[in-house]
Amino acid sequence: MEQFVQSIVGGGVVLLCGLWIGAFSAAYSGVWLLGAVLVLFGLGGLTYGIGREIEL
Repeated sequence: MEQFVQSIVGGGVVLLCGLWIGAFSAAYSGVWLLGAVLVLFGLGGLTYGIGREIEL
């Protein structure tokens, strides 16, 4: 599989895990902050994967 596809899929999975963790934990707890960090990493992976394929 190509690297940009792996980045997009991996970023999406991490993003989804972070959103689920955030939804099922108490607001502003340690676990919720972990979910927020995972969401940021997931968005970064998605952005990186999509950005690799954009040609200007």
